[in-house]
Amino acid sequence: MYQPMIFLHWKQARLVLIPFVVAAFGLPLASVQGLGAGPAGQTISLGTYQIANAIQVWLPIFPFLAVCTGAVLALTSWNWDHQLNHVYALTLPLARWEYVMRKMSAGAMLVLLPAAALWIGALAAAASVALPPGLQAYPNQLALRFLLAVLLSYSIFFAFAAGTVRTTVWVVSAVILFFLASDLLSSGLGLLIPYFRDVNIGSEITAWFFRVGGPFEVFTGNWSLIDV
Repeated sequence: MYQPMIFLHWKQARLVLIPFVVAAFGLPLASVQGLGAGPAGQTISLGTYQIANAIQVWLPIFPFLAVCTGAVLALTSWNWDHQLNHVYALTLPLARWEYVMRKMSAGAMLVLLPAAALWIGALAAAASVALPPGLQAYPNQLALRFLLAVLLSYSIFFAFAAGTVRTTVWVVSAVILFFLASDLLSSGLGLLIPYFRDVNIGSEITAWFFRVGGPFEVFTGNWSLIDV
């Protein structure tokens, strides 16, 4: 039962997943381009290129790629069920919760493909650069963070994709409406409670989600392949 689910998910996702696997492999290599060998094979010091500025420009792409990869895997996991109106799931001798858990686990196995591609690309990128004293490459940590970010993104979008389009639209609309009205809500509470006069509820909630120790901190942490 488990292997057919992996095969079915791979069949549904392979055409859109392969470009993300290639991108995961190439992104670490692209982030260190120009930091390798110089003319006539001479090694160029990374300090010459001001490595901090050179690497920083690529950092937002890593979590963005993780979110998109997780979303693609999650949306394709339910594609077959939605096309057949979930008839296939009803014919199986499984409880609904067990079917969902097996389906989610099958998609989580496919997450290993882009994570492994990024890990190999990060190892190759780290090996292509001569690091001066004080700098180190962290390909393992980068790959692990990418894996966790993809899994988190996959879990969130998997829950949305399992429901109907109407339910997803309602939930997303409610979240967007809340953040759009957060200024008005903060102003109203500020008239009643002095503490909220200088506090934006939407900004505070966002900061709580993405701060260190928050549920989405993995997206805003350190994505540097090369650091001190």
